[in-house]
Amino acid sequence: MANLIGIWILLQGMCVAAGWTLSLLGQVNAMGYLVFFVLTGAAFALWGKRWWPGGLRMKRPVWKRHVRRFRRIFPMLFLVAALGTFLGGALYHPNNYDALSYRLPRMLMWWAHSGWYWIDTPNPRMNYAGVNFEWLTMPMLVWTHSDRFFFLINLAGYLVMPGLLFSVLVEAGVAARVAWAWMWLLPMGYCYFTEAGSIGNDMIAGSYILAAVYFSFRARKSGRVEDLGLAFLGAALATGVKASNLPLMLPILFAVWPALGLLRSRLVFGAAMILWSLVVSFCPLALLNQAYTGQWTGDPHNAQRLQVQSPAAGVIGNTLLLTAQAISPHIFPYARDVTDWVVEHIPKPLHDMLARDFPEFTWQIGELPQEESGGLGLGITLLLGAAFFSRLTIAAAWRAMRQRRGFLIGVTAWVALLAYMVKLGLKAVSRLVSPYYALLILPILLLPGQARLVRQRWWKIVGVICGVGALLSVVLTPSRPLWPAGRVCNWLAAEYPQNAKFARAQRVYAVYHNRSNMLAPLRRHIPDTVPVVGLVGGSDDADASLWQPYGTRQVRFLTKLDCGRPPGLEWVVVDQSALKEQTGESVDSWVQKTGGAVVDRELIDYQASQKPAKWCVVRFQ
Repeated sequence: MANLIGIWILLQGMCVAAGWTLSLLGQVNAMGYLVFFVLTGAAFALWGKRWWPGGLRMKRPVWKRHVRRFRRIFPMLFLVAALGTFLGGALYHPNNYDALSYRLPRMLMWWAHSGWYWIDTPNPRMNYAGVNFEWLTMPMLVWTHSDRFFFLINLAGYLVMPGLLFSVLVEAGVAARVAWAWMWLLPMGYCYFTEAGSIGNDMIAGSYILAAVYFSFRARKSGRVEDLGLAFLGAALATGVKASNLPLMLPILFAVWPALGLLRSRLVFGAAMILWSLVVSFCPLALLNQAYTGQWTGDPHNAQRLQVQSPAAGVIGNTLLLTAQAISPHIFPYARDVTDWVVEHIPKPLHDMLARDFPEFTWQIGELPQEESGGLGLGITLLLGAAFFSRLTIAAAWRAMRQRRGFLIGVTAWVALLAYMVKLGLKAVSRLVSPYYALLILPILLLPGQARLVRQRWWKIVGVICGVGALLSVVLTPSRPLWPAGRVCNWLAAEYPQNAKFARAQRVYAVYHNRSNMLAPLRRHIPDTVPVVGLVGGSDDADASLWQPYGTRQVRFLTKLDCGRPPGLEWVVVDQSALKEQTGESVDSWVQKTGGAVVDRELIDYQASQKPAKWCVVRFQ
């Protein structure tokens, strides 16, 4: 497994380094990537024996053992869930809203510009948010002109998670039987399997964190600097995906510390690996954010309201959201009723404090697990609670502390989570901290008596229910349903028009189905030969479909609308609410003033929780 994971980490590091290197050269295109990978591939072919002196071949009995493993119930459930996520990703176009609103559009802009550049846009996340997932998928975009294969990055990270988790838990001191059970159960958390077939960028960082800890342990045992370099790369890749993973460098530091002395044996190689790790980490973007905005985060005035105003509000608000999202069941048809009841009965002092100091605080519980707000889920939360409270005594905690390595890594992971909570405040906190969970469970699983607990009949039954629930969620998920959701929901809504839940289901499935190409009604009025289309959009508009077919058209944001007619543009797509916010004018008065003509008006339904937005197409003769 180590060889495969090492190759996987190296390939990820090469893709990210390729993005930044080709950006410096102005060659982010198909030929640029081809030349880069040919040259780096040749270098690794000549130098590969230093990484894997024993070769990369695996004996046949090893594969037979892996096949036999999936005859048992927990591995079988994981395998079926993985196959379901692959099928969903293969059948459906990506519809992750964050990806469609700023991550995919900025990739298209970098491609059109032949490299990274600071974009003049009403959506500042295009500039300051982590870029590693974009650099990982950019070769697929420029070679295939499609986003259909992007989900394979997440699926690969999901498939390696059980093996990495087992190795990390065992090396940290967890009993092998306990590690074996949890290596299959933890990936059944909502936040993992819902993103495995998606193009979200949270789950993949969890695999990088596990790889970093795994190679840290391996470097100490093998004494090889190459393993230490892979640990550096894994940690750096995680921070480059999202800056919210930066606190996790604390537990990784505790994991890698005993092996740092290996750098003295090969200083040049160690320096090269550290430099490579810095390139693929959040550091390049932090420097660019500092240069363009004056702050390394890219949001010096907290315009996006991502930072909490007081540590107390951050801890309380994030704890409430984590708890609510952690105990959410797989199917919860009364989620909206419960949410309304909680919002109505929340104490006024607490409500006022959160509204003032945690502006993004919103109860977010869905009827079905969704990648936007998925946590661990009710079943896994109950199993972890049983593992914690069944053996929680001072003596048991002291015995767990004697496993100093694993215990300290787990405790510092909780410190890292606390650092996140006092600084950041987003409603989808369970999804954002998904890379933390694998290390957070370490102190719990190190408590004595866990091996006896996982043998209990009731424990196994709950574990199977978690797996079956994950399979059911994979089938029912609105993002990629594996059943005729549209037809069934349309029929139910027509047969029972007074039932609000059927109407809600119909709307949710319809919105997700159309989201990947939601601006198609507007795009059909624009001739295919038009090379550049103007866009008057807001800070959270998903305009990726306006670029289709990818590679043949560019979209230019119009952020200065007080200068009359947009220069050099014949066709402009307008979000009427964004236009009103920027100019204070209606679309009719703006068109009359600038000399354009409205060609089409459409209602675009892009989020089930909001009303359809008014859009239009304007043509300038």
